[in-house]
Amino acid sequence: MRFFRFLPLFVLFCGAAWSQTTASDFIKRGNDYYKKGDYDLAIKDYTQAIRLDPSEAAGYYNRGNCFAAKKDYDTAIQDYTEAIRLKPADPDAFKERGNAYDVKHQFDKAMSDYSESIRLNPSGPSAYRERAVAYRNHGDYDKAIQDDTQAIQLDPKSKIAFKDRADCYKAKGDYDRAIADYADAIRLDPAFAKAYSGRGVTYYNKKDYDHSIQDLTEALRLDTNVADSKESLVNRGNTYDDKGDRDHALEDYTQAIRLDPDYASAHMERGILYKRLKKYDEAILDFNEAIRIQPDNARAYLMRGRTKIEKGDQAAGDADIARARQINPAVK
Repeated sequence: MRFFRFLPLFVLFCGAAWSQTTASDFIKRGNDYYKKGDYDLAIKDYTQAIRLDPSEAAGYYNRGNCFAAKKDYDTAIQDYTEAIRLKPADPDAFKERGNAYDVKHQFDKAMSDYSESIRLNPSGPSAYRERAVAYRNHGDYDKAIQDDTQAIQLDPKSKIAFKDRADCYKAKGDYDRAIADYADAIRLDPAFAKAYSGRGVTYYNKKDYDHSIQDLTEALRLDTNVADSKESLVNRGNTYDDKGDRDHALEDYTQAIRLDPDYASAHMERGILYKRLKKYDEAILDFNEAIRIQPDNARAYLMRGRTKIEKGDQAAGDADIARARQINPAVK
């Protein structure tokens, strides 16, 4: 989960010859397990705490966080709901249940919970940030920007809010405002890889290829996450390609594939570049891989069909293009 509420230290009752384990003891130990990422043991302790004191909302709330971390969102929602029943004025429980609903694509329920969290704690920036993410995920960039702006007003040091607002401006094509927000996020955290990668893509959209490569290179230097790194490599490869540096572009696409052989986007981009270089066999192999990974990838069929036609196999190319149109009549 994004945030976790730790409870006060437990009190252990001791006697001359005996001791009794309390619900607070199990909650404290559950918190320690949670911080270590041992969610199964944390769940066991929170369950014991609930058994000893079923009227305490914290056991349900914290156990819900564990289930959410394990991506068991239905069970997490059940626990958050029980925590809300026991403590209906807790903004965190509404916010976290909203996160779980949003992951399940239950947008209306998520929005309702985020809004209730904000009503209960209007000076807390986190619920605004979470609601902004939900708006952005559903393409409502203007409302997301409003919420991110409110979060920034409440917490001017929130690098996440600046980066998220920049993402929205980028999606709207307002590249200068996006770059300004990414710069603020980087000012707040010079090691913020996602801000560099986002700004690098924005510079690419502005056709400022040198600054794009500079930012994407910095993102790759800072980020050890495979998912982010392979995306930055493909984006930098695209930048090199548009700049005319095809050797570096191929290197980046190939490195992305080394990081994740099942990364369809890297196979697609490398295949397209091979096609332009008239390396038809290599291009077809990459499009084959993209189709293996994503069997309904209409663009992969289209590009493979065009490559086969250029290679001289008209019938096979026409069949691939027909398949692409069958999957998506608007594919280009």
